Amino acid sequence: MQHQKFFEDFVGRNADSFQKLPQSGSSRINYIATSAGTKYLVTYNENIRENEAFFYFSKLLKDLNLNTPTVFKINEDKNLYIQEFLGSKTLSEIISAEKESNRVKNLVQKSLKSLYELQTKTAGKADFSHSFEYERYDSLPIMHDLYYFKNFLIDVLEIEYHKSTLLKEFQKISEVVQKQAPKVLMIRDFQSRNILVDDKDDVFFIDYQGAMEGPAGYDVISFLYQAKAKFPEDFKAEMLDYYLSFWQTEFDRKALKSSFHWMMLMRFLQVLGAYGFRGLIQRKPHFLESLFLGIDNIFELSTVWTQISTDFPELYALIQKLKTQAARLKIEALIIE
Repeated sequence: MQHQKFFEDFVGRNADSFQKLPQSGSSRINYIATSAGTKYLVTYNENIRENEAFFYFSKLLKDLNLNTPTVFKINEDKNLYIQEFLGSKTLSEIISAEKESNRVKNLVQKSLKSLYELQTKTAGKADFSHSFEYERYDSLPIMHDLYYFKNFLIDVLEIEYHKSTLLKEFQKISEVVQKQAPKVLMIRDFQSRNILVDDKDDVFFIDYQGAMEGPAGYDVISFLYQAKAKFPEDFKAEMLDYYLSFWQTEFDRKALKSSFHWMMLMRFLQVLGAYGFRGLIQRKPHFLESLFLGIDNIFELSTVWTQISTDFPELYALIQKLKTQAARLKIEALIIE
């Protein structure tokens, strides 16, 4: 097998083990390889542009001594590479097992502090022309995320809405979201499934190849408000305050606070689009399991943040319809098929 041979050429001996890992939402194929008592992660991915973005950001973050993996070797075709093995347990798995234990709180705080360090240490140093799909969180990715929600959840469920009204609301949302600050390196898929925890309870970030320039609040909200974590409201509020405490100026703290609801709106809608596509269409279990939790998130936001109902009534009506028994029955029917 060429993937194993590539690894064995790197270590200069036969592998003690070479085990393929289950795939989740990505097309990447990962292996845990062991040689002379040391573990490595071997990755095969045919998407060269995605790989090149990962290689660039890996070097940038490692050069800044941030908690990300070292890439040891890349093949000539740039579709196979060996990286540092940072642990086999994700923060998501620990949260599922321990809920809001003291250990979980400590790991969440470590993750938020490391995120702040990543956001500030990379300021002015990242060349976003190396980004995979988008250089910045402007109208292109924002409208893509909004359409993702519409196309792969609302349209799949055949929920009625007034098309031009909804699309005009999407444009208004995009205009406001683009103005949110402060701007930093935004990982975009910053969640506990993409945080590894080692034997010393140190945390490491993975899956940052989608990084772009964007508002700092996006990754914080993605992390603390992920549907499957089910963090209580008081815990999320406490952790948001903890994260805000790192920012030195009142100007930045105020900008972040004013961005949080907008970031929730964007992240919740994007995630629902992903759950619709990966779950209802591609039938991937993880995404199906989280769909109703994602609906709960956006519905709860619509009840506490009145700006959705006042400024975006068509979107607000859609959110209410998602929470109805009729929508639930449609989703359950699609899950069973």
